Parts: sequence; C-alpha cells; structure tokens
Amino acid sequence: MPAAAVQPIPLPPRPAGATPADVEAYAAACLAHLHLAGWSFGWDKTTRRLGCCKMQRQRISLSRYYAEAYATREPEQLWRTLLHELAHALAWVHHQSRGHGAVWKRYCAALGIPGERASVRGIEFEAPRRKARFCLCHSETGEIYRTYTRHPRSSAARLSNCYIPGRKAETLGKLIIKPIAS
Repeated sequence: MPAAAVQPIPLPPRPAGATPADVEAYAAACLAHLHLAGWSFGWDKTTRRLGCCKMQRQRISLSRYYAEAYATREPEQLWRTLLHELAHALAWVHHQSRGHGAVWKRYCAALGIPGERASVRGIEFEAPRRKARFCLCHSETGEIYRTYTRHPRSSAARLSNCYIPGRKAETLGKLIIKPIAS
C-alpha cells in the first residue's frame, strides 16, 4: 500500500537575500504563520552544528558563524537549515516527537525539504579560531607553556601544587596564569 501523500504546508515568501536580518525576519514570519506561539528565533555562537531546536525553551537558533559563512556562498543551505529546525518544532508541538524520526521527516517533506537528513555531510565549514587571551607561564622566566581563550578556573592555591611534567624541579610552585598583552 503506498504511503499517504504529504500535504504541503504553505510558507511566507522568502526574502531575496540571506543576510542575518533577512533570516531573522523570515524566521519570525514562519513562526507566526505556523502558529508556533511562544517560540522564538535567535543566533548562537556554536561552531560545530548548524542549527538547534530547544523544545523546552521553545527556541530555534542558528549558528552565527555558519550564517555569515554561507549567506553569500550557499544561501539555500541556510534556508534548509532553518526549515529543518522548524520541522523539529512542529513535530514537538503537535506530536511530542523528538529527533529525526518518521514524524519529523513528514514535516520536512511538508515544508518543502523532502529527503532531508539528520546531518549535512560534506559541507566545508571552517570554524573561526578564537584568539588566546590568557597563558600559563613560569613566574620567573616568563616562558609560556600553554594558552587559553578563556580564563581557567585554577586558583593560585591550586597552581602552587602544579608543575610541567618532566620539569618538576624547575616549575613546581612557579606557574602563574596571566593575561596576554595585545
């Protein structure tokens, strides 16, 4: 017996561009059009995933880094990611269904992205590297052993018992964390 045809869900007209402002406006229009009251859209700072749908918080977010990288190169992938996350929201609101199962796939097809997969393979997305702001260094010589993008939680009391492996005699009790001068 053939599977029942999926009824397409009409969506608002998509903007011509794919700037962050265009994506925000389109996401807000889609949330209102799909009657997802209480849901919101926003940006996040992730670099390892493209988008996210948080059911309990009723929030859809896209990676700002990803959006900036793909806005001009592959805007269609950006729109697909937004629709992918909207399908998660619809599956949750109407069926309490999480994940990439049959219910989610039906909503993907209804939103116009049939054959959508759980992940996108083969995209070339270079995550930006954060600049090091702190370093672990020798208090007397100034030799830097390690750098950090955020301040480590090590206190001075804990650092007094730390040393660099293989260099215990010269580093025990002499390590400090300090900001890197710009």
